[in-house]
Amino acid sequence: LPETVDITLIGSKADLYIAKQSTSHEVVVDLTGLKPGQHKVNIKYNQSLTNLEYMVNPSSINVTIYNKVSKTKNLSVDVLNQDKLDSNLVIESTNINSDKVIVKGAEHQLEQVAAVKALFDVNNLVTQEVGIQTVKDVPLKAYDKNGNVVDVEIVPSKVDVEVNIVSPSKELPIKVIPNGTVAFGK
Repeated sequence: LPETVDITLIGSKADLYIAKQSTSHEVVVDLTGLKPGQHKVNIKYNQSLTNLEYMVNPSSINVTIYNKVSKTKNLSVDVLNQDKLDSNLVIESTNINSDKVIVKGAEHQLEQVAAVKALFDVNNLVTQEVGIQTVKDVPLKAYDKNGNVVDVEIVPSKVDVEVNIVSPSKELPIKVIPNGTVAFGK
């Protein structure tokens, strides 16, 4: 669909003035009842004043309708803005309640999908503390083999991600040597 269309209104000055002041300007393309295949459809302008004539440019568009198909895909988690995490903390693991999603769209679109990822953003953590936190409604995106977003429907479209944050540390035994120095064990 075009981003914009030009509308020319034809009528009396008074009606044109009223139409110009109106806030309801809607352009529609009706695809009701169309079957898969190529179609030329008209672009219509829904106007509130019936005594005005109008012309829309472009007045029609070509539309290709495909059958919608679905496939099950594996889901993984990508951590965004990991450098925003406190330098004393590390994300040890992420967990999602299901590692499978259904992608829906035209068959040629589904063939392009190489990966589906939950995009977990560190900025969405409630607090940056050690422990397990659940981040709700993490959006999902489908990508092709080159990392470009593929426009398909993903069911579910959002998931909850459980994040396990730890503080990297290691316990070492302390060995006291009588001459007053302290040595750390391995």
